[in-house]
Amino acid sequence: MYLSSRLSFCRMRRTSCTMDGFCLFYLLMILLVRSGDVETNPGPDRIVSEKEFLKLSKQIEPSHYQEVGINLDISIVELGQIKERSQNTSDALMTVFTRWRDKHLPGTDIRALLAEELERSDLGSLSGKLLAGSLVLKRTGAPVTMPGSQTPTLSPDLIKRCADDFKFKYRTTLCKIRADPLNPDSIAPFNDMYTNLVLEEEYRQSKRPLEYRDLFDLKVNGEFPKRIMVQGEAGAGKTTFCAKIAWDWITENPVLPKFVWVLVVPFRVAKQNTIGEIAKSYLSKDNPATACQITEYIRSNPRHVFIAFDGVDEMDGNIVQQRKAGSKSECHQLKSADQTKARSESKKNKNKRRKLRQPKSGSPSSATSQPRVNSAEASGSSSERGDIALTDILRSDELATCPVLVTSRPWKVTEIRWDDILRNQYTFIHVEGFSKENVEVYIHKYFQDDGAKADQLIQLTKDNVIISENMAPYPIYIAMLCLMWRELDDEKQEKFKSLRTFSQIFDEIFEFLKVHYAQKKIPVLDSPSFQAYRSQIEKLMEPVAKVAFIGLQENTLSFKEGDFAQCSDSIETACRVGVLSQEKKLSSIYDKSSMFLQSTIFFPHKLFQEYMAGVHLSSLYELDHNEFNRLIEQVVLPRKEEFRYLLYFTVSRDKTIAKHVMKCMVQGNTSDHEETDFLVDVSFESQDLDTAALVRGRMSSLTIWPFMTAHTIAGYLFTGLGVHKDIDRGVSREFGPIISHHMAEIICSVSSLKHVTLCGAALHSDFYAVLAKDGNKSKVSEKTHCNAVV
Repeated sequence: MYLSSRLSFCRMRRTSCTMDGFCLFYLLMILLVRSGDVETNPGPDRIVSEKEFLKLSKQIEPSHYQEVGINLDISIVELGQIKERSQNTSDALMTVFTRWRDKHLPGTDIRALLAEELERSDLGSLSGKLLAGSLVLKRTGAPVTMPGSQTPTLSPDLIKRCADDFKFKYRTTLCKIRADPLNPDSIAPFNDMYTNLVLEEEYRQSKRPLEYRDLFDLKVNGEFPKRIMVQGEAGAGKTTFCAKIAWDWITENPVLPKFVWVLVVPFRVAKQNTIGEIAKSYLSKDNPATACQITEYIRSNPRHVFIAFDGVDEMDGNIVQQRKAGSKSECHQLKSADQTKARSESKKNKNKRRKLRQPKSGSPSSATSQPRVNSAEASGSSSERGDIALTDILRSDELATCPVLVTSRPWKVTEIRWDDILRNQYTFIHVEGFSKENVEVYIHKYFQDDGAKADQLIQLTKDNVIISENMAPYPIYIAMLCLMWRELDDEKQEKFKSLRTFSQIFDEIFEFLKVHYAQKKIPVLDSPSFQAYRSQIEKLMEPVAKVAFIGLQENTLSFKEGDFAQCSDSIETACRVGVLSQEKKLSSIYDKSSMFLQSTIFFPHKLFQEYMAGVHLSSLYELDHNEFNRLIEQVVLPRKEEFRYLLYFTVSRDKTIAKHVMKCMVQGNTSDHEETDFLVDVSFESQDLDTAALVRGRMSSLTIWPFMTAHTIAGYLFTGLGVHKDIDRGVSREFGPIISHHMAEIICSVSSLKHVTLCGAALHSDFYAVLAKDGNKSKVSEKTHCNAVV
């Protein structure tokens, strides 16, 4: 039951029944509070009145209409429809405000949330007036509030009921693994497909193996670390790792301490939210626990709760630079210099690309992405404090003693490493995917009814070292390798063995998906009608690729149907092909602005979105060359670590594009070895010798160390020597004779190379033999030798 903030009562005449009417209303409110349908004291200052909405709509300039609407999660198509039906912009804004307000659940701090979005829209003055309540003159007299300002604590029974709801959520969603990553119907029980991942703990300036069973026995200065950063490359199994923790909590595995609650929060769907709201969205429809009660339980019992944040690289904005001195949880004021700068740049380009924001989605009973609750009064008693922003937890400004694990791609982890305070608070762990032994375990689980097929694929991973080192260890890649290996005939399996780069395997995957779908309609592959249908599929994929790129810029990883309003046929085809997934769910009963059944559309993995984004970006090279240049120089390269895979997939599309992009990249290159590593990685993905020559001419430094990836080593051999060679490394990352020989050849033959560092690398004697023979040809002027081993 819900009392709308818009509910009005007819004015009663001054008779004795007026008091009876008030008493009945008061009694009704008490019953609602007792039933858990409303908060004890939502506070009149959290509601925005119709008069205030009207005042805002009149004071906002028409030029801000679209930006305000987008920031309020109204799609561009819907904004256009509202404007067409309205008399003027003020009237349209009034509709936008009320439609947005009606989407939110009771108890939401509408005032703080709207103020935040006005601030995002460069309407800071109006935002301040709204927070201060000074838009409309107030009537005299004190506001009427309900008695009791304390948030009631959760009872033991309700604490257990919440735990049971969390476990049910994980059993039915997170802890189900797709045997086929592209087929939603291929769900397998967790234990049937889960395979142990390789973990390594950073220790001093190196890494040491860490068994999962020992993770929760880690000690830093005598106690379990309160912040753990788990970093891994795309597809390395970070989400599966979080699912494993949730599964062990559900099954009461003794490896996991007996936490009362385990909260797994995927940043993909949890942007701009608070921990209490997210946890509340996991509860069953009839669970009366409120977000505030959940928050206060976590605050009061931080050591009894374990929080796992999955994919912090998918969050908006920065972690470190949002910190404010002396501030705790002022959610609506979380801004940074970088965010402001990025927002300014985005506005300059808003006529060239539209802004997509993360839709609010979740369980059928409540929204996963609920609005952020204002906690400006965080300095008060715990019952008066607001909910806790996720960034406050990441920075340890809140819940400092609560154990928190965070997963991320490496580029985002750098932000924490560069901050002295946060670096000391975090323990860093690496997830490296599967070991060689566990690759075989996974493949046998996948082909449990076809041992011969499993053995063939295992042999391929052994014979092709690029696949073995670059792809097989990563769950996402090995799952796709299994999928295609099962379907491909002998001839195509032979071609498959020659794959060397990430881009090549994704090209094959997408080609396989398109042919597999088209073949269902037209079985004859060499017929003109089949080729025509295949071309039609590619044409329908173009709008999907565009939305993928737009979303990637704004870190938007799931979409509404409105984002594809002009290309509904493309959605349908992309879902059938396997490029997109669509999840339909019932909308909130309070959302009167949309259909009862809503859809969320997303890519099976972020890598799929990055691949499609690369397809779109590369198409602009011919279609709109100026726009292509602008995007490369102003959007992609300034965030190149974040867009690493986008660059891989873009340069692999065409040799001319690869050379063009590389010319832009080497202009700003430095002698830093990490920059050189990045360049050779991109060069390797291009598979173009002319592109490699551009890098080779600027290759001024080379650092050889044990933790060079197989991809980077292959990149140096391709870029420096123009060759493809097997990557022969031992189990302890020692360099075999082939790599050692060719690394020495690079030092002797690349004339631009001036600085060489050997850091802890276990090199074969062939390395020194080549240097002894051809070292006089080298142009290297500075050599650093630290703990290298023959």
